[in-house]
Amino acid sequence: MGFLDRAKKAAESASAVTSKVGVGADAGQIDLANKAQRLMKAGVDTPGHIDEMVSTGKTDTPGGTEHTVTVTVQPPGAAAYQTTFNQYVYPAAPFLTGQDVTVKVDPDDPSVVMLWGQA
Repeated sequence: MGFLDRAKKAAESASAVTSKVGVGADAGQIDLANKAQRLMKAGVDTPGHIDEMVSTGKTDTPGGTEHTVTVTVQPPGAAAYQTTFNQYVYPAAPFLTGQDVTVKVDPDDPSVVMLWGQA
């Protein structure tokens, strides 16, 4: 068996193994990461309240668990509104239902929100 045959066989073996465990971020995780980057740069810190957090059951390599989060956003000088979004929550920075928080809000689309910190 030549070098190229051995390399091809090794690549096929690696592909078979990684397809079973899943390697890398999925499209949803990439979308959430891109959203977080946008909001870190341009998002407006706004008071909020976590109305509900429900785990989707998805986890990522750093140990976060994805949640569907419903918050009431309370922009200063404007009417409060409710929005729902998905976000990974990590043990080192936990959030809980009923908690007052700071959220980042997209100034161009107030429905685009992410949990940012404790109030």
